[in-house]
Amino acid sequence: MDIDSSLINSVVKEVISNYIKQNRPFNSSGVYSSQQTGTEGYDKNLAKVMEHSMIRSDATPAMVEQFCAEAIKYGFANVSVPTCFVKMASDLLRGTGVKTSSAVSFPFGNTTTRIKVEETLEIINHGGVEIDLPINIGLLKSGDYQSISSDIKSVLNAAGSRALIKVVVDLGQLTREEQIKAALIAKMTGASYLKVAAGSKPDGVTADDIKLIRSAVGPDMGIKADGGIRNHQRAVEVIEAGATRIGASGSVKIVTYA
Repeated sequence: MDIDSSLINSVVKEVISNYIKQNRPFNSSGVYSSQQTGTEGYDKNLAKVMEHSMIRSDATPAMVEQFCAEAIKYGFANVSVPTCFVKMASDLLRGTGVKTSSAVSFPFGNTTTRIKVEETLEIINHGGVEIDLPINIGLLKSGDYQSISSDIKSVLNAAGSRALIKVVVDLGQLTREEQIKAALIAKMTGASYLKVAAGSKPDGVTADDIKLIRSAVGPDMGIKADGGIRNHQRAVEVIEAGATRIGASGSVKIVTYA
């Protein structure tokens, strides 16, 4: 579909205006209900929405085995691994209910569309069923919304129903206005899920960050919060603010209140 720049700019202004009027320092409302199970006393409800992430430059096969074993033990939603380890993780997780996730064109999102599509297909062919897709930040900052939309659409079409695509909104690289634009472009293109990533943002993803993006895209899109979430309290805060998944390498510490 064609992306209407004037419409996006208009919505951004409205969202920012409403956010400023309504926003208060976030306080946990206590709505979230943790559920402990067994003698270990971990938060079973939170575990179900955790993405146990080890997408890092020094990832090793031993780490894949460790993360998969932990994910199975605690019932995490998925294990997120570099592309080269997708098959290994998929084999380890087969039949456990824990999914395999990866990322394409990570972390910059500035490879060509063809390469993103090929990487998407390789991940799917090796058993990956959830994929993070960074947008091309340079194109966003230059106002080329149509190219971004075309890029996202190509990956969505390649994945079809075989994998869930999460379009990445990088908080560290984007202004508030640009964050909203990225989220709106993804939604208008047909994406059903966002990943709100801290990137270089010093304080990580906060409840206020999630509230802003949620106010822009409405109640129906999934939102993964990823980066700087290191304890149970922060995790609960972002869930209460509107996140539906949490990505973290310290998932075990988070769900066990460590």
